[in-house]
Amino acid sequence: MRGSEGRRAASFGGRLASLWESLGSSLWFLPSSMTAGVVVLFGVTYWIDLRLQGSLTGLPFLFSGSPESSRSLLSTVSESLITVLATTFSITIVALQLASGQYSPRLLRTFMADRGVQSVLGAYIATFVYSQLTLRVTGRSGQGAEAFNPLVSVTVATVFALVCIGLFIYFIQHVATIIQSSAIVEKAHEDSVGAVERLPALDGAEEDGSRALPGGLKAGEAAVLTARRSGYVQRLDLDFLAKVVSGGMKEGGVVVVEVPCGPGRFVSAGLPLARVWPSGALEETGEGAHGAFVFGRERSFEQDFAFGLRQLSDIALKGLSPGVNDPTTAMQAMDRMEAVLIALVGRALPPRVQEREVGGVRVVFEVGVYDYDDVVGLAFDQIRRAAFTSGQVAVLERLLEILDRLARANASTHRRRALWARAFTVARLAPSQMDDPHDATNLLLRVLGIGAFLARTELRPEVVRDVKEIAELSTELPGGERVRAATAAVSAS
Repeated sequence: MRGSEGRRAASFGGRLASLWESLGSSLWFLPSSMTAGVVVLFGVTYWIDLRLQGSLTGLPFLFSGSPESSRSLLSTVSESLITVLATTFSITIVALQLASGQYSPRLLRTFMADRGVQSVLGAYIATFVYSQLTLRVTGRSGQGAEAFNPLVSVTVATVFALVCIGLFIYFIQHVATIIQSSAIVEKAHEDSVGAVERLPALDGAEEDGSRALPGGLKAGEAAVLTARRSGYVQRLDLDFLAKVVSGGMKEGGVVVVEVPCGPGRFVSAGLPLARVWPSGALEETGEGAHGAFVFGRERSFEQDFAFGLRQLSDIALKGLSPGVNDPTTAMQAMDRMEAVLIALVGRALPPRVQEREVGGVRVVFEVGVYDYDDVVGLAFDQIRRAAFTSGQVAVLERLLEILDRLARANASTHRRRALWARAFTVARLAPSQMDDPHDATNLLLRVLGIGAFLARTELRPEVVRDVKEIAELSTELPGGERVRAATAAVSAS
């Protein structure tokens, strides 16, 4: 019973964290909170007006008009705020739609999650609500025949209106800033780096994303936990899942859990979320195990740093498309991708095989997570293809420059192999894909510069084999002798 309560508490904690992140990025939560706050504030100022009615007249910092002028002021403030709010946000949405068509559809998500936008919307709505509440009590008969004039409340409403005027100017400047390409790519970069910084430090051990489970652990029939709904896995709580599957096992037992889709992956309803060996380790209905998975309509940065690389790649691809043709924005996005991957240098990616021990039961997980080759491919493969298609030599040169710096920054052979594979692909395609053969020659020489460095590492046999192929590709290129001389230098180094 106590273990069941602990599992429910762990599941509730994970879902609460995901809910809080979702609320923080929603357009309505902060404005709703601000509106609720001004309702409480109105209660305070109304109470002060009731208690001090008649004794506040003449104070220099308070509104000094009659009840009729108070009602007129409050009505004007309310009507003006709603008009400005509706017009401004309507125009802003149109501008955002145009910008999202040029850069990325995910710009709307950034706009909705922006604290500045949420604060302005909340201030306008809160001021409108406060003015309406004050208007409702202004002019009512108080003690005797005198009409009630809430001077403190009207003064606060006036101050709020003046603040809204300042926020209007801020909002125009802020929106004009966040729809610029530099701001868009910077936001995606910041979100990605924040997620990277939550990864554990790399301890120097060699990564191997292809590591598989030892043989014999997946014996017999597996219990299958299927997805109830379609969506992206935003959060996966392996600790909670380990508690669920180990609950019915004896001490010293071993449970194997295969999770095909880790954070960031899409799962369709009815497909397996997890397979468990032995089958008896999973509860009969699998109800408890579902609590380890949190789904959403789109990917989240909570456990998925690669989501930012996907966004930056989309922006770069938009810039390279024939309809937009904006290579500068594409290279801005690539600059930010380099920064994310440099931040990843000292961080360890989640391993494919992970273990937990719960109550003497060993739980072994095999999770479908991104390894470094997947990450580099997500960042650069589509950009490389688009750059060749559009003939953007500068983008390809920038790509090779990034790969060179990443290869020198990473000490892992596994990571360097993934980077060299992308550089070699550029060299293999350049002679046949480039319209100008001189451009192809220059790209081959840049690739050989990367190869010259990697030939002095553990990758030497692979690099030497590949540069021989590069030499063969250069036979019909102008300046091919320079390429062959460079390949000979790499082989001899």
